[in-house]
This record gives sequence, structure tokens and C-alpha cells, in this order.
Amino acid sequence: MPKQTNSRPAYILREFDKSLFHASYFGFIPIESPHISTKDIELVKDCGPEAHDKSAFLRSYIERGMQNLPHPLAVSYKKRDVGKRSYTHSLHILGIDSSLAEAILIRTSLSILLERGFDHLVVEINSIGDKDSILAYERELHHCVKKIANELTAEHKKVLKNNIFELLKLELGENLRNHIPPSIASLSSQSREHFKEMLEYLEALGVEFRLVHTLIGNKHFASNTIFTIRDADNENLLTEGLRYTRLTKRFGLKKEIPAATATIFDFHKKPINKEKIYKELPKPKFYLIQLGREAKLKSLPLIELLRQNHIALYHFLGKDKIIPQLSNAENLRVPYLLIVGQKEALEETVTVRNVSTRAQETIKIKDLPQYLKHIAL
Repeated sequence: MPKQTNSRPAYILREFDKSLFHASYFGFIPIESPHISTKDIELVKDCGPEAHDKSAFLRSYIERGMQNLPHPLAVSYKKRDVGKRSYTHSLHILGIDSSLAEAILIRTSLSILLERGFDHLVVEINSIGDKDSILAYERELHHCVKKIANELTAEHKKVLKNNIFELLKLELGENLRNHIPPSIASLSSQSREHFKEMLEYLEALGVEFRLVHTLIGNKHFASNTIFTIRDADNENLLTEGLRYTRLTKRFGLKKEIPAATATIFDFHKKPINKEKIYKELPKPKFYLIQLGREAKLKSLPLIELLRQNHIALYHFLGKDKIIPQLSNAENLRVPYLLIVGQKEALEETVTVRNVSTRAQETIKIKDLPQYLKHIAL
């Protein structure tokens, strides 16, 4: 949850829509949509159109000095589709190496779609891993093509010569498709751990998900987790997301910055009248302190529960240690801390601490919204 100030940078929006408002519960700061310039396109010309928005954002990120802000950094913006009357909403997280970044993107996207009337959503997910994993998978695909070469058409071979990953998109018979290895079989040990953690987050979120081996992303910049969110009733694609860390070095940065994004498309299941415009973000009275792996897994469902009850809170999910979290809470001058440690996570509770008096009480998570609504502030 971004801090409210009276001297906000110019790029932070003064007015924003409902989707950006709900994204703010998960820490996303609404900013102006970056304009895609010819320079942005030229810098990623080998990556295709899907890299243009990411290129424009990274250029804007540097020009606005956002690399000097505390990280992890989460931002969101609304952008009109070129030549259309529809819009997309983009979420970006920078500075989180772990699968927590993808988990936040997925949970935030689900929350936005829930507010649009979608109640039966499914997350599709896959991983292509790190650079070593991607190279290993490319070799496996080349071996596969050699084995089935006699059953491929000349047009197939021409396509695969330019991009071996197109093998996963070709219209092939079931027998041939069964020969194509999944990318997760080529993951390095580090990438396997990343994906395992991602699946644990999805389990903790309690959402329906399925593994889709054809989700590969752009070979020039995608890495680790690739995901989409669909309407389970009609399979409409509502959201897609991935990591694009490999692009960040192209912009003059000294080292790669972990970067992940999600794009939410302009679909609504319930009718829209005049969409409400917000001029202020929620002003939290609470700060979430999470300690340990189990607590982190509980954090996103907890934030979502409170969001549904219109209770905002500050948090610093990208940090594991208690000192940075307590320091941040002190700077924000919140009257209450919500503490989730190993014990609380296992017992499905939260410790609510009064910062001034140090008095605290342990509350069941299911009872927390009502307790916080009636707490004396």
C-alpha cells in the first residue's frame, strides 16, 4: 500500500479508476501510462510488439528516477489500446526475485476481475526457468524436431528454423504432440525451486489452476513463470503475465533488475454504468508484519480478505526481515500492527498490536475484518 503524501511526484495519478484503486490494496501505485516512442520500439526490435509496452515502461522508470525509490516497487496504469476504444491495465513489480512477485500479480489480477463480475476464474501456468533452463530446453526441442522431422511439412520446418519454440504452437496430431517435451523438465535446480514456490502460493490463494506446457512467452526476454487467467465458463483470455528481467539491462542499468508484469484486458462480466473516478487512495491505519515462509503464504489471502471488507493496510511483502518492516511502519506512523509469524500462520490467527500502548490481542483470521472495523482508533 503506497504512502499518501501532499507532494506526490507528477507521474503519480491524481484521478484513477476502480481497477487501479483495488490494485492499490496490494501495494500498486497508480501512475501515468508511458507513451511508446520510436526509440522504445527500436531498442527491442528483435523482441516483437509484445515488448513495446515493457520497453516504454522501463524507459519511463529511468527518466522519472524511479530506480532511486525504495524497492520492491509496484506500479499500475491504464492504457488505451491502439486504434480501439478498449483499455488494458498494466501491473509491474520490480525488485523481487522470488515467485512472490508473480503471486502478487496473480492475486491482484484476480481481485480486479472479481470486482468486474467474474466469479469462475482459472489460472494457467508454466515455467521456462532461467537462462540455463531456456538453453537446455532449446536443445531438447531441437532433438525432438530431429526425431519427428519426417512427419513435419516443409512449412513447419521453415517456421521452426526461425524459432524452435513455435513447435509448441504448431497444429500437430496428438501422436506428434506427445513427443514434445515440457519446459519444466529442463528447469535448473534454482528454477525448479522457484516454480515449486509458485505452486505453493497458488495453493495458498485457493484458486483453480492448471499447468499448460504451451505457455512459453517471448524467447528474447521471458523467464521463469508465465501465466494467464481465463474465464473458466467460456475460456476468454482475461490476463497474461510473465517475468521480463532480461530486458532491463538494455536500458543502461548496471545490473538486471528483477521485473514482472501482468496485463489485464478490458473485459467486464457485469454491466458498467458510469465508472467511478477515485481521487484518493485508501489511508490505512494498519501495517502488516509477516515473519517466515508460512506467514508470507498467508499474507496475500489475508490482504484480499481485508480488501473485500474495505480495510486497507500497509505492507512490505518483498522484505523478509522484521527490522525493515518495523522501520517502515514507524515512518508511516500507523496506530496498529498486524503481526503474522510462524505460530499465527499455523493457527490461522493474527496478532493485533497497539503501537502506543504495546497492548496486543490474537484474533482468528476469519474474525479479523469485524474486529478491525470496531477497533478504537
